[in-house]
Amino acid sequence: MGDGHLNKCKSCTKADSLKRLNEKTKDPEWAKSERDRGREKYHRLGYRDIHKPDAASKKAQSGAYKLKFPEKALSRGSIKVSRPGFHAHHWSYLPEHRKDVVWLKEKDHYTVHRFIRYDQENMAYRTLSGVLLNTRDAHISHIKDIFALNGVEPYEDTF
Repeated sequence: MGDGHLNKCKSCTKADSLKRLNEKTKDPEWAKSERDRGREKYHRLGYRDIHKPDAASKKAQSGAYKLKFPEKALSRGSIKVSRPGFHAHHWSYLPEHRKDVVWLKEKDHYTVHRFIRYDQENMAYRTLSGVLLNTRDAHISHIKDIFALNGVEPYEDTF
């Protein structure tokens, strides 16, 4: 209204806003424009520089990570080969599997990690539903399922 007030209560306004948001999120064009708007705002306001850790805190975080997951630190140094554009994905961190990796494109590697959780006790990953992926075949099968779910075409020489 002209005076800045609405003709409905706060709870009704919140319910209407949530209903509209739920409708809009089903529209892929709207979702893309919101994603682009958020990225533009992130860069325009310089959030990267604001949230960027300084060298000392980054070193402290890295040291804490190595203490928490020593098996991951050991496995990271065991891969001597690199493939441009690809990341080495460890399906298991057991000593006998340190050099056994699956090569994934960088973007796909991040996608896969959204759908698995590390189980430090077993030194392997679990699906989000809790199924232990303790064999290479089970892990690769789950990666293929993730690819299918996200519309990613498996590329040559991945598995």
